[in-house]
Amino acid sequence: MFSLVLGTRPEIIKLSPIIRECESRNIPYFTLHTGQHYSYEMDR
Repeated sequence: MFSLVLGTRPEIIKLSPIIRECESRNIPYFTLHTGQHYSYEMDR
């Protein structure tokens, strides 16, 4: 298992192919969102 640490919207976009690949291969992972530049409107 490994973690994906991200904090901004561009990082989420950049990591999305890795997340999809992990899900397709059943690789265990977890995401840690640091909340940097948090905006409720962006996270809905």
